[in-house]
Amino acid sequence: MLTRREKLHKKLKTLRRAFRPRRGPAMPVLIMGEMRSGTNMLADCFDNCVRADVYHESDEEAFVGYELRDLSTIRRLIAGSNGSHAVFKPIADSNRALELLQALPGARVIWIYRRYQDAINSALEKWTEHREYLRLILEEPQKARWRAVGLSADDLALIRKHYTRDLTDASARALIWYIRGRCYFAQQLQHRNDVMLINYEELVTNPREHLRAAFDFVALPFEDSYFQHVATSSIRKRPDPEIAPEIASLCNSLMEQFAAALRRPLPAVRSA
Repeated sequence: MLTRREKLHKKLKTLRRAFRPRRGPAMPVLIMGEMRSGTNMLADCFDNCVRADVYHESDEEAFVGYELRDLSTIRRLIAGSNGSHAVFKPIADSNRALELLQALPGARVIWIYRRYQDAINSALEKWTEHREYLRLILEEPQKARWRAVGLSADDLALIRKHYTRDLTDASARALIWYIRGRCYFAQQLQHRNDVMLINYEELVTNPREHLRAAFDFVALPFEDSYFQHVATSSIRKRPDPEIAPEIASLCNSLMEQFAAALRRPLPAVRSA
């Protein structure tokens, strides 16, 4: 649920945009990636732009239980926005990126990934149910909800293999990071010109260059004031967690895949 301050912020932006009528429909922008990978920070950058309507997972207009509401509701929000862009942060629906791109004409996806050791440390500090996450997938998939959606037979076999009595929380979270992250490649998003991949560490160390590229990708004017809250303080903030070697090897391999995909030329910008 939005705080009173967040609701006021949204209303003020809507009022300010009333004097700047847009041309054409709002562009849907979907910020995706694994949890604790900088998606909130990136969404806040867009929220600093008056032209963008931004919907975090706490916004009950667009989300319920971290998941996007039905597509008819999302289309209604996009059509009803008086902004030029409607930005959503559906990270629980990251495995549905391809489906959402096909269902929302003109949509763009910005996928952000982060060094997995830092993402795991951040998740361990915020949550405690990492092993339970995996148990629900295996034993009670209906209760697992979005966590179990779209998992392949290989994903389930991998979870069964590693879900043992001696699996630590850090290793459980690393396995979650791997499974959730590799759906980027399972959906072949690296080959689409309506999907942009961003590395968290590069973004926070050079926000002007990388945020400008992200704003250019969705055809939004960029200002330096949009990234004043961005900082490098969370990079290697804590010692790397101890992770089971086989799971760490999977994560390292996925990091290499992301790095290779990142070296591709930036997708061509289409008019908005």
